[in-house]
Amino acid sequence: MAPGEGRGEVNEPMRRILTHLIPLLVLVLVVSCGPKQPSIAYGKAECAHCRMNVVDQRFAAALITRSGRQYVFDGIECMVPFVAKGTVAEGQVEAWYVCDHAHPGILLDATAAHYLHGPAFRSPMRGDVAAFATTDDRDAARTRDGGEPLDWAAARKLLTE
Repeated sequence: MAPGEGRGEVNEPMRRILTHLIPLLVLVLVVSCGPKQPSIAYGKAECAHCRMNVVDQRFAAALITRSGRQYVFDGIECMVPFVAKGTVAEGQVEAWYVCDHAHPGILLDATAAHYLHGPAFRSPMRGDVAAFATTDDRDAARTRDGGEPLDWAAARKLLTE
């Protein structure tokens, strides 16, 4: 055997390929291990808390547990008490989602959303809390419909009282 052709040695072109391929594979594995965004079958899915059909794409919510189980809700006013009452332990929640009131059916990270609470936001179980992706969308809705601005912590507190 000539030098460089022994077993276990990698030639230069293969080394370059592996140098680029291995980090890409690691990235794919890391991304695929994170929580997947839930899907909600509007009109068919049943709220895990109140058992109503989830139909209103302006208010629906969902959570994913660390084990990958998905729960859907007809509104944040069902999702928050579902966890607060211990049906699913808060430590088991991997991700919380709410629908964007300004863009119905689009799910947002509930912990980063901007909220409004007021009677103009007639949610299914009358928690009357709407979520927005941006402060601009929230402020436009507040100008039009009124309401009290909330962050995630304040929304959760309001809905567990």
